Amino acid sequence: MDTVIVGASEVAHLSKSNENNGRIDGELMLNRDAHVTEDLAMHIKDGMIVKFSTNEEMKLEWGLPSGSNDNLNYIDVEGAAIIPGFVDAHTHLLWDGDRSNEMAMKLSGMSYRQISEQGLGIASTVSATQKASLNRLIEIGKSRLKRAHNLGTTTLEAKSGYGLDLETELRLLQASSSLENNGVSLHHTWLGAHAYPEQVDKNNWNRHLIDEQIPAIIDQGIASYVDVFCEPGWFSIETTDEICRASMQHGLDIRLHVDEFTDGGGLTLASELGAKTADHAGFSSDDARAKASNADVNTGFLPGTPYVHGDSFTTDLTRCIEEGWKWSLASDFNPNCRSLSIPFVGSLAVHRMRIPPIAALIAVTANAASTVNGKEGVGKLIEGGVADLNILRTNSADGWCLMPGDNPVKMTIHHSQL
Repeated sequence: MDTVIVGASEVAHLSKSNENNGRIDGELMLNRDAHVTEDLAMHIKDGMIVKFSTNEEMKLEWGLPSGSNDNLNYIDVEGAAIIPGFVDAHTHLLWDGDRSNEMAMKLSGMSYRQISEQGLGIASTVSATQKASLNRLIEIGKSRLKRAHNLGTTTLEAKSGYGLDLETELRLLQASSSLENNGVSLHHTWLGAHAYPEQVDKNNWNRHLIDEQIPAIIDQGIASYVDVFCEPGWFSIETTDEICRASMQHGLDIRLHVDEFTDGGGLTLASELGAKTADHAGFSSDDARAKASNADVNTGFLPGTPYVHGDSFTTDLTRCIEEGWKWSLASDFNPNCRSLSIPFVGSLAVHRMRIPPIAALIAVTANAASTVNGKEGVGKLIEGGVADLNILRTNSADGWCLMPGDNPVKMTIHHSQL
């Protein structure tokens, strides 16, 4: 069926990039005029954008609004702005349990590591997740994807990692794979090296991950990426390197957790490995950020996490733009940071980290899309690209992140729905 969308006050198409993979970096992130066009209508067929024109031209071509065509889906957005669908490129989508009681512990002064050492934190979620059946995990995932979709997300990366045993890790990935075709395109990551189970020999567990889990994950054929929690006190630089290189031999791309609590050298390792993205990176050095960017490695910042921890925002996003470094933003949805709202991430970037709304939008669309192996046009609105888009409640594209605590998205369209 053909779909025609008219009546937009502005369309943030983000069609102008300065990288071969569609990225928008440096000063171009600030050039709103290059990315936003007024009076732009679009014709979509079979989920793909086939044509842009002015609203008047599109209406004349299709005899709208008075023309009658049973094979046409006609949408008049009545002055609303349109932006691309959000790409949430770092989430821990599937887990069971509730760790709300840990908030009071944090407020008493306990650190993330101290809570973990008491058998809480990740261990608590792992225990609940190991007990969860496949059907329960699928139902949990469906509910969360519905929330994400309603908040404008059309592409999402989903990690395993709360199994900490082979059986549960495989079940998490199986559940994640079963969630496709729910209005959000999914990309699956094996995060078996998320933490060490209690009372295991670390060297033996490292061998288990490499010798047993990796072959089983490859045989299952769901995960496209490997991730490791590379942080002092968790997985070392040397172990992370070994796990990643073993995974790369089987065709998995690399995504890493790095430098969340201290500069442990994780971002530098990501550069050496050629990772798709290295995320958190709040304490990475400027030299490491520059090296990563030069190596075509994205740095994914996750401002929701320091927000829920009550920490300051250590990353200077303005500096990242000025230096032309490659970076993006994501939600880091997890048992501690239970928000799937990319508009809230944008609010933090704009209201607290002081970058313009257009730069924040690029970070959660085009630049985030460059870290996943998605279809043509994901994170943008371009002719020949997929029709993943959001119709806003505002007539300015900037309004996408200026309603904290509320949903600025009136309607989300995923290409599979057209």
